[in-house]
Amino acid sequence: MLKQLKFVQGAVAKKDLLPAMTHFRIEDGTVRSYNGRMAISSPINLDIACCPKAEPMVKAIGNCDESVRMTLTTGGRLSIRSGKSTWFVPTIEGETPHVMPEGDHVEFNGAAFLDACKALWPFVGNDASRQWARGILLNEHSAFATNNTCLVEYWLGVRMPFVVNVPREAIKEIVRIDEPPTHAQLDSTSMTFHYTDGRWIRTQLLDTTWPDLTKILDKPSSPVPVPPDLFDGLAVLRSSVDGASRVYMVDGKLRTSLEEGTGAVYDLGHEQTGCYNVAMLELLRDVVTQIDMGQYPGPALFFGDKIRGAITGYRM
Repeated sequence: MLKQLKFVQGAVAKKDLLPAMTHFRIEDGTVRSYNGRMAISSPINLDIACCPKAEPMVKAIGNCDESVRMTLTTGGRLSIRSGKSTWFVPTIEGETPHVMPEGDHVEFNGAAFLDACKALWPFVGNDASRQWARGILLNEHSAFATNNTCLVEYWLGVRMPFVVNVPREAIKEIVRIDEPPTHAQLDSTSMTFHYTDGRWIRTQLLDTTWPDLTKILDKPSSPVPVPPDLFDGLAVLRSSVDGASRVYMVDGKLRTSLEEGTGAVYDLGHEQTGCYNVAMLELLRDVVTQIDMGQYPGPALFFGDKIRGAITGYRM
């Protein structure tokens, strides 16, 4: 039972502004959560109907080490008994805003979609002023993500039968679950990813109107292998960078300052020129095999397995 509750816990609201959204809804052998943007559902072996507070219920079930018995008390609480222990979880009554899947059923390659989500998750933006960038765009044979500094395209290897922009909070749950969806449901504003055993994740969709990415990604480039110890050097210098996390590449060295005799220096032994955010460069570890920094101060284009992208630097 704890497994089912953890599956749906990702759509529990963090704030108690609307009580129903911080509660599970248990009915008809299923448990659901809904935070106003995303809903998650799983079958559960319970024959009662109630809306228990999510956080204390998960804690209670997590402490159960024997058979569990649940009943509703006359006071309207959910009683959870295991061995010598009993927990009483608050519930709410009445209608709740919990939603169900809607739209047409669509077959698609769930394994390719999951691989794209795992590859692009580190690059999904979190800028509230650019809502369209807070997701992964699926379009034809590619998936795209950007965090304002890095723009990344992942080649799916198959054609997706829809163009959608899936929000970061849904991507986070899809990556956490780490199972390919079996199929989807799609309407004009929402998408539901279905899993085996009747589980599903429904999410609102973001705007699919993105800038023309080919203006950046299709530029001519002359990539070379990534310097073998680039990321080792970044790790060494990470704690010494300034407030903007700048790292400079000059004269075959990585530097945290352009002023001689200050900051920290790492002998890279590879002639590159540029200035980049160290955390953004570190996102490329284990992703990129080739990079072209020769267009600095323009974006550096990079390439890896099923991936290409661009990273924007600072001006020196």
